[in-house]
Amino acid sequence: MLTLCAIVATAPFAVVLALLAWANRRERRHREVLARQIALTDSVHERLGAVAAPVVRRRGRRWQVCIAVPFERPFVVEALLAIAREMFAPRDGDRRSLEIVLTRQPTRPATPAAARRGIRKESLSWT
Repeated sequence: MLTLCAIVATAPFAVVLALLAWANRRERRHREVLARQIALTDSVHERLGAVAAPVVRRRGRRWQVCIAVPFERPFVVEALLAIAREMFAPRDGDRRSLEIVLTRQPTRPATPAAARRGIRKESLSWT
């Protein structure tokens, strides 16, 4: 009976400690993803200028880098791939630890039609 009471009394503390450990691990992984994305973006901007803004994700044990690239300029695409491979150099020779996803950059500015017509001088007043 005493053992059962001890288990019941310590179970909530064990659950809380397990949840805190899980949240700590998740936060640490999130910070690692952000640090890698910032480092990759800084490296791209340092070498090529502001040609792309990569997005880094963690998929289990695999890193995923998504980059919108200008396919019309193959030398930029090659340079971006080289930078991404360099920043995520595989440890212990595992080539499957990195996935690079290339998408087409929009060729026109992504502005709404209303912005192209100009800003109107009207405003709402709530007073």
